[in-house]
Amino acid sequence: MSAPAPATAVPLARPLLAFTVLGAGIVGLGMARGALPAAQGWLALVTGAVELVAAVVALRGVPRRAATDAATLAAAGTLAGAGVLGVVLAFAPGGRFGAAAAAAAGLQLAAAAGLGALGRHRAARHRSPAAQPRGRASVAGAVRRPGPALVILFAGAVAVSTVATAGLADTEAGAHAVPHGEHHLPDLPGLPAHHHGP
Repeated sequence: MSAPAPATAVPLARPLLAFTVLGAGIVGLGMARGALPAAQGWLALVTGAVELVAAVVALRGVPRRAATDAATLAAAGTLAGAGVLGVVLAFAPGGRFGAAAAAAAGLQLAAAAGLGALGRHRAARHRSPAAQPRGRASVAGAVRRPGPALVILFAGAVAVSTVATAGLADTEAGAHAVPHGEHHLPDLPGLPAHHHGP
């Protein structure tokens, strides 16, 4: 009888951080539409676009040579700075502080805290590799059992989407959104009328 294969670690930190940055980026881009040309709108547009790209890169996997401790901590500082600056600009002339600004800043600060903790953890691991813990959890933010990992990933995705949805509802796009089931297609000549919903 062959020995069972070792359990593969399921990454947690990378997808959770990517979900969080993606949520911040989506809210930022949604907020930019109604906030331009104020400084708050430009910041939301630029940070939102950068966050979307960063989230996709993080989900795909950052090359090891680029994922240095210094780069991780720099990204954390940049996200934290963008979150704080977004709140400051929301109270500046032409700005507006509401659920969208709060959601974007909250997600940015949450991602910054996660990146900062990950960077400090990796730096400590590099300083003392003999002190690495063994067992179910690894220092890279992964667990060896897929069941708990899926529950954690699902809970994280629900939390991020809840915050992001509340933020998007406060944007100009959210004000013009049509509830699901109330979309109507225009009647086309020669075709019977086509409507969704009751």
